[in-house]
Amino acid sequence: METGLTKTRIELLLLFILYMFILPRVYMDYDMGFWRQWALYIHQHGISGAYAQGSPINYLPIFTYGLYLYDLLQGTEADIIRNINNIKILFVCFDFLPLVVLCAFRQKILSFKIPHLFLILNIAYVFNSMVWGQIDSIYTNLAFLAIVTATCYPVTGLVLYLLALNTKQQAIEFLPIMAVVLLYSVRNFKTLLLGIAAIAALQFVILLPFMGNGGVNRLLGFAANSVGLYHNLSISAFNIWYLITAGNPYFINDTDTYFLFSYRTIGLGMFVLAAAAVFVPLFKTLWHQRRANLPFNEYTWQTLLLSTGMLCLYFFYFNTQMHERYAHPIIIFFFFYGVVSKNYRLFVLASVPYLLSLDKAFSFPDGYLPIVHYKFIYASKVIALWYTVTVVYGSYLLYRLHKSPKEPQLAAETI
Repeated sequence: METGLTKTRIELLLLFILYMFILPRVYMDYDMGFWRQWALYIHQHGISGAYAQGSPINYLPIFTYGLYLYDLLQGTEADIIRNINNIKILFVCFDFLPLVVLCAFRQKILSFKIPHLFLILNIAYVFNSMVWGQIDSIYTNLAFLAIVTATCYPVTGLVLYLLALNTKQQAIEFLPIMAVVLLYSVRNFKTLLLGIAAIAALQFVILLPFMGNGGVNRLLGFAANSVGLYHNLSISAFNIWYLITAGNPYFINDTDTYFLFSYRTIGLGMFVLAAAAVFVPLFKTLWHQRRANLPFNEYTWQTLLLSTGMLCLYFFYFNTQMHERYAHPIIIFFFFYGVVSKNYRLFVLASVPYLLSLDKAFSFPDGYLPIVHYKFIYASKVIALWYTVTVVYGSYLLYRLHKSPKEPQLAAETI
């Protein structure tokens, strides 16, 4: 066992060093321009001024603290500007974080053998951090660890999820999953009180530097107004709207009428129906496990990981105003579903359209990468069809899992 852990630690360390060595110097100028501007503002006004009146920063605090750390390490405005590509190191650290936690240490959460190289060598998984320079790995992997950890350690799970919520608003999509997992794992009032106290104290610490100058009010404004910031039907998400609308969804306002209702209302309605089909069986499964006082087993893990991945995929596929990067969480959840089920088809199937969409959006219009983009493979409708096949296959796996006669047997084997 110790030999296996040592081998895994060495592999992950060497891969991390390799990724730092080959870290691409290209990045999305539009996004990285904001990181540069915000880091300079923090350098000039300090962390306490990050959300004061006149600040350009409109992301939530965890990334702001990351920029503050980057500012401390760089020291001067010239270095902040010159070395902005190095902010990607923070994002890559979070790409590695779940594997380090679950593979490089003894732990009692997941007892399955995890072929970690399948995930960390997946270009679709690391492209967003290493090439694009976006922060989605932070909230995604904090939320993943929160859900997985909360099955055994609810207070730790709550703390991790709060960090995810303080990173990006999209972490709200995991709230139903966290709620049902906590319903399973919180078994007494003391644990509930301890969890509430822990997240209250942590939230206070996170907001403490921004109190007194209106920063907290501005943060609340960001959170409240995050929906509706853009009115595009789809922002290079290549989801269902690229298949059922005649024009380019990027140039369609999601408040316009589509049949009887607005695009936004229809998209939300489709997502709610799909989410209910995921959530209700998951709730029944975990409630059964709780009432029978059973620990997680192979069936329960498959249900949780596949359900969460499909919820994220439905969120991305049906809703309006989606960016291409909002599909990022499906990769890690489908990977770990593959670990438990020994079926990696969904993981591979989901990785293809996600990588194609990232590369297509990243390379247009300035051609950041020296890759020939064949029109058919990278056509918007082709990528949308890839996602559709992923939705259909993932839904089939979920249906088959819930109809599986093995469920009672797997539960009984854990007694």
